[in-house]
Amino acid sequence: MKFEINRIKKEDFLKLKEENIMFITNPGRMGDEDGSTFIVKQDNEFIIYRISGWLYGNEDDGISLDDALKQFPKWHDAWDNSNNEEYKGKYKYLYMGFGNGLSVDNSIFNEFKPYLDKKALKYLEGKDDKESLKYSAIFNTWKEALIDMINNRK
Repeated sequence: MKFEINRIKKEDFLKLKEENIMFITNPGRMGDEDGSTFIVKQDNEFIIYRISGWLYGNEDDGISLDDALKQFPKWHDAWDNSNNEEYKGKYKYLYMGFGNGLSVDNSIFNEFKPYLDKKALKYLEGKDDKESLKYSAIFNTWKEALIDMINNRK
């Protein structure tokens, strides 16, 4: 599997059910500041979408950050509770530095986490300041970890 991003029109976006969202990123101040990547599970297939342009006023197909927050209120709730370790919601929130975050559906988190840990450790190999880079390791490797997980499922 390759990480192929699909475009989505607003009318189709508004038909998505949050229960099918397995992964979703929130924009931060650096790195991924202008949008969100979200992955929908349909049967045994993962479909990858990207919405860009939120901070610059160029929403793809008219989808705004407010639209996404309304469409995925459990994601918004996980994002709001990112610092609350006792929070129990649909998603496990992983901070990726500079305000960026990755929300992973709890139904798949335990399967995904070992792949992420492996990729993050490899990313940090040979780096001096591993502690300060741990969040960027997630940011830079989560997609590769997902690809490995999906390929191992087949």
